[in-house]
Amino acid sequence: MWMTFYVAVLALLRIPAYAQPGFISIDCGAEAGVNTESSIHINYVSDANFTNTGVRGTISSEISRQTQQQLSRLRRFPEGNKNCYKISVTRGSKYLIRTLFLYGNYDGQNIPPQFDLLLEANKWATVNISNASNPEFEEIIHVPSLDYVQICLVDTGHGTPFITTIEFITLKNNTYVTQYGSLKLYLRNDFGSNIIYRYPTDVYDRLWYILEPFEDWTNLSGSIPDDSLDKGDYQLRAIIMSTAVRPANDSAPLVISWEPQDETDEFYVYMHFTEIQELTTNQTRQFNIMRNGELWISNFSPRYLAVDSLYTSSSSAVSGKEIKYSLVRTGNSILPPIISALEVYTVDLQKPETFQGDVDAITSIKSVYGVKRDWQGDPCAPAAYLWDGLNCTYGDDEVPRITTCKSCYPNFYYCFIKLR
Repeated sequence: MWMTFYVAVLALLRIPAYAQPGFISIDCGAEAGVNTESSIHINYVSDANFTNTGVRGTISSEISRQTQQQLSRLRRFPEGNKNCYKISVTRGSKYLIRTLFLYGNYDGQNIPPQFDLLLEANKWATVNISNASNPEFEEIIHVPSLDYVQICLVDTGHGTPFITTIEFITLKNNTYVTQYGSLKLYLRNDFGSNIIYRYPTDVYDRLWYILEPFEDWTNLSGSIPDDSLDKGDYQLRAIIMSTAVRPANDSAPLVISWEPQDETDEFYVYMHFTEIQELTTNQTRQFNIMRNGELWISNFSPRYLAVDSLYTSSSSAVSGKEIKYSLVRTGNSILPPIISALEVYTVDLQKPETFQGDVDAITSIKSVYGVKRDWQGDPCAPAAYLWDGLNCTYGDDEVPRITTCKSCYPNFYYCFIKLR
């Protein structure tokens, strides 16, 4: 709900120059061989080596004057139902993957499109461009099972798909751990701040959004030296953790709640705390954390000069129409509860990709016969977007298999059987 702040606040970002190890940053639509150093000091490379389809485009000059260089270009896909990027990664590593879409009235029609976005064998999102001047983006934390990732755009009949940037950031494998599936960003907030931060303030280029305080909240800020802060596994810097919120009424709980868009959603919640003031010997800050009325964490006290990240170890399914976390002051506490930052993710179930032996065989056949069809991405999955002319078998939690190829070239199926 806060995604479209992206462009409006770029001028507010406080950004010194740093290098960015562990990043793959792709400027879609840039000329082959052209590298772009953005104003946020991330080096972007052209997408020419990651896809062999699509047409380069440029957003309107009126909008491009207000945005960063890497957002002024795009790649559109006027032909074919499914067009894909293939990006080499390290198998088993954990990545934050972000795709960004700035329409910018590049075609002069002023009719923003809508299309589907796929990640490997799964539908990731429906991209619905609501404003020509504001970028939309999708973000997911994902562990690839192969040494490459395929990101595909699907034409659903509501305008030409396009994409502006693709970003991969390597995360620590002991963070954002799930029992299954990937984590799709639902919200991320830096409480008490009036600035949106990203890289290099955040070494993982997480976008920390502003949330206007509610009437029953009060903003707090402190002075925390960054070089003295224990940033924890999630590497949160002092500039993000030195602001917080507390209940306006010292005796009242601090309540954080939201209404899921889908009652089947499952959530992982990450709360980040730091004591922002050095307490005297007669001061205490202690509180319980309740989740939908049940005790989750008891007698918690944030530490000074250290980041404490509390998170759910398993997904929480929605029970009712509201998710509510209440930070409740204990009887031993002199001070009210506080919180500095919050992340919430939904579980994105990962369906299996097509059996790799079949993929290798059909890819060889595609090369041998020079197939010009719309054959990109996973051959069988998602089932709604399988390759034209193929039949596949599916079962619950079973790996899809290619069974037949209808209306293919002579001897095609015979050769496929021999290769697999």
